[in-house]
Amino acid sequence: MLTLVNKSGGFTLVEIVLACVIFPLIVVGLSNGYDAIRRSYTISKQLNEMYAVLSACPEIDRALEYNSITSSTDCFPNNIFESEGGGNVANITYTPTLTVTDTSALPGDDPLSTVPDSKVINISVAFQKTPTATMQLRMLITRNGIGQQ
Repeated sequence: MLTLVNKSGGFTLVEIVLACVIFPLIVVGLSNGYDAIRRSYTISKQLNEMYAVLSACPEIDRALEYNSITSSTDCFPNNIFESEGGGNVANITYTPTLTVTDTSALPGDDPLSTVPDSKVINISVAFQKTPTATMQLRMLITRNGIGQQ
């Protein structure tokens, strides 16, 4: 008995159309996933750098005499970070902003307003690309030591 077998090795028109529809969907999905991971990494890297800057700021009470701490106090011993990629890319610099307020000048509803002979230091560090978004640290400095809120 003789059987004829069609051995055409090509794709059908339906298979090609399906591939043309599915492949771009896969590429767009992978591209969106990559962009989301890259954005998340960039934000977490910035948060980590900002936290490092804020972590160094409590040292100001150990370095300065209580009466000399003012809003112009320098609080950036480690505020410069090397950019990724190296080469000719500039360093990233964060500039913390200090606001020093005597506790006697705080509003009455502030829980720290009742602490005598103390200063409250509000330190904020802004994101590089979004300067309105900040990470903040609030410290209470007394003549006897430091506390954080």
